[in-house]
Amino acid sequence: MLRPVVICSAFIEKEGKFLTIYCPKFKKWRVPGGKVDGNETLIETVVREMKEETNLDIKNPIFVGYGQDDDYNHHNEKNIPRLIMFFHTTNNQKITMDPEEAEEYKWVTIDELKTMDVEGALSDFFSQNPSFPQ
Repeated sequence: MLRPVVICSAFIEKEGKFLTIYCPKFKKWRVPGGKVDGNETLIETVVREMKEETNLDIKNPIFVGYGQDDDYNHHNEKNIPRLIMFFHTTNNQKITMDPEEAEEYKWVTIDELKTMDVEGALSDFFSQNPSFPQ
């Protein structure tokens, strides 16, 4: 059995809506994030990934839960077991998306996000945290 890849993702909130991106690797909607590198802490990872993917400098991300999945990576053509650590932050800066990370992006409410074709770990997170955000 493969060990899961550890990923840190962030619910970036702006005016009651959350940034979602369409991931070309998994062909699903997700919140921005990426793998932990080397000896980084989870906070260091989520701050770095938000800068790389959205060009946002996030401050004080708060851990809100995790989700697990075994989603199919279309680039590698294999299932990848993943443990995604989710954080919440607010930000009013202008975003600049990395086109390799997101084919498109949009701001949606949590209720809208729950009806979208999202990655498995995000669905798992919502099943464990049905009242997010509070």
